[in-house]
Amino acid sequence: MAALLTSETGDTDKIVKYVEECRAMGIQIQPPDVNVSAVQFSVAGDTIRFGLAAIKNVGETAIEAILKPRAAGGPFRSLTDFCARVDLRLVNRRMLESLIKAGAFDSVGPTRAHLLATLDVAMETGQRQQRDREEGQVSLFDLGAAAPPAATAEVPIVPEWDTDQLLAGEKEVLGFYISGHPLARYRPLIESLGVTTTGDVPAKSPGARVRLLGQVAAMKEIPTKSGERMAFVTFEDMEGTIELTVFPAPFKAAAALLRSREPMLVVGRVDDTDKGRVILAEEVRPLDQAANGAGRPPEGAAQACRIRVIGDSDAEARLAEVQRCCAEHPGEVPVFLHLLLPAQEVVVRARRVAVDGSGELVAKLETLLGAGAIILDYARRA
Repeated sequence: MAALLTSETGDTDKIVKYVEECRAMGIQIQPPDVNVSAVQFSVAGDTIRFGLAAIKNVGETAIEAILKPRAAGGPFRSLTDFCARVDLRLVNRRMLESLIKAGAFDSVGPTRAHLLATLDVAMETGQRQQRDREEGQVSLFDLGAAAPPAATAEVPIVPEWDTDQLLAGEKEVLGFYISGHPLARYRPLIESLGVTTTGDVPAKSPGARVRLLGQVAAMKEIPTKSGERMAFVTFEDMEGTIELTVFPAPFKAAAALLRSREPMLVVGRVDDTDKGRVILAEEVRPLDQAANGAGRPPEGAAQACRIRVIGDSDAEARLAEVQRCCAEHPGEVPVFLHLLLPAQEVVVRARRVAVDGSGELVAKLETLLGAGAIILDYARRA
């Protein structure tokens, strides 16, 4: 497995997949460590240790500059000791920041936050010691006289970052999380909400409706020909990533949430494109609302009811059932039918149909058409 991880250095999705497989098999994955790690992934007993080459901004020349003094003088005792012994012309500040955020200095502590806060002082001290050695300076102590104790001010320990910030640092420099995952707290919801993981999406058939639990890793907004905005989203869960296409209607309703990068529940359908498999998002809800059964605002405030129907051979029968359900819940909320064809989405306003927008109607239509088939637009979302 270590060989597989090494062969995929740079391919984040595959590394995440292999890491999850290791954990499922009971193989412990250890973060990188300046006192233990080699260039590539290595094996020690029943654990796999991350290689230093897996860290962003850390090249092999810099790694050799770390391994050589470690082999000659033993483990590094502190960040200052590290800076005094490695060639800081090859291991610069940017690399040190990446090593700290990846957890590579956890063994010398005290906290990543403290190490980063005192990095400049450690580098300055290390550079001074290296300069003294190069210039051949001899202290009074070296001549046999008692050297006066150095005046050092104790630096208060900086408390560790909160979990989200610590994990964000790992994601920044490793491309994924190693000591945990910000979505792990929501693991119990995966089963209760009927969630499909990104790892299970390839097994779904085109057109299948799925629910995804995760967060936005990257997003690109673009204008449509009509002047509306839509987005292409890289969506991440605990198993990997999947691309979402968010068309204008669902994007307008959830733009603020998508930009916030908060945990969310996405309801959509599987689609195969020239660029691979994607999810066409139909509804995006904050995860806390979905978990509490509060995914929609109170009844009676809806401005429009949008009903999505797949345009296949059974579409006529489904439309008849939709009409029957709407007739059982008359009201003043206008209805828009979204007919999902293979190459396009056709939107038609049902001029003679208006509904009450009630939770009962939503439940009936979702039972008939699937989760996310009905979306209510509210004034507060405009």
